[in-house]
Amino acid sequence: MLRLGFATGAAPRAGGKVSEWLDDCGRVIASAFSRDTLHWLEWPGVGVFAFSAGSQEVRVWPEPRTRHETVVETFSRMARPIILQALGEGQVLHAGASVGPGGLLAFCGKSGSGKSTLSFAMQDVGYWQFADDALLLRVGQDRRIMARQLPFVPRLRPASRAYFPHARYRRSSASNPHSPDVRLNAIFLLQQSADLTSPTISLIPPARAFSELLPLAHCFDIEGTTHTRRLVDDYLQVVARVPAFRLEYRPDLQDLPLLTKHIAECARSINGRTAFSSP
Repeated sequence: MLRLGFATGAAPRAGGKVSEWLDDCGRVIASAFSRDTLHWLEWPGVGVFAFSAGSQEVRVWPEPRTRHETVVETFSRMARPIILQALGEGQVLHAGASVGPGGLLAFCGKSGSGKSTLSFAMQDVGYWQFADDALLLRVGQDRRIMARQLPFVPRLRPASRAYFPHARYRRSSASNPHSPDVRLNAIFLLQQSADLTSPTISLIPPARAFSELLPLAHCFDIEGTTHTRRLVDDYLQVVARVPAFRLEYRPDLQDLPLLTKHIAECARSINGRTAFSSP
């Protein structure tokens, strides 16, 4: 696992930009740079995170007056998954996830689509939260798609926190009783619709699933052919071996019990997919 160390002196600056991330308003969240074997992420308002191939150490140069807790949280939640992808440890999907009787289920979507709330709420139907915002995927030797659990803290929006007043929050997922490597059984792409009276789940053809999952993937270097080829090849394997479903639901917290029940039933029926038709 990666180790974070606080550095002094000058942070690396001279290098070629290979990627950047934007928020919903088009503002730059972070930028990625490379120079020979050195790579780094510039995170405005936080600092610079630098790493090299073959090393588990990540050095950070915090911006002045940035709180230590902010630096550590940014590394844990956002920088670490991107760095692991850059180091070839697997592909990182912007997703929450839960593991239980129906196996490991991933919930994907843009910010605000409900993936954190859903992955947390699945505990009511016998699941444990496996990921909150980032899921590290790897293609196993037997071509199965495996997920490696990363440490996380559940992050719910205020309305969701109020809905779970007696929820037990674990400060880290390290105590999760499940193996850190778990086979991914299903992917749910979330789509909210205020007009629905009940949730609907439909199977997505692999080609369409690939086109919808790729924008939700974290990729450190979108300029390098090696990185992009590996990204494409791995996600082609994902959609070929893991069923992807479109989950349409009304964004009403009072509907969560019905929604989680539908998801659990779908997970139990994956081996007999005749219950679901492709759109």
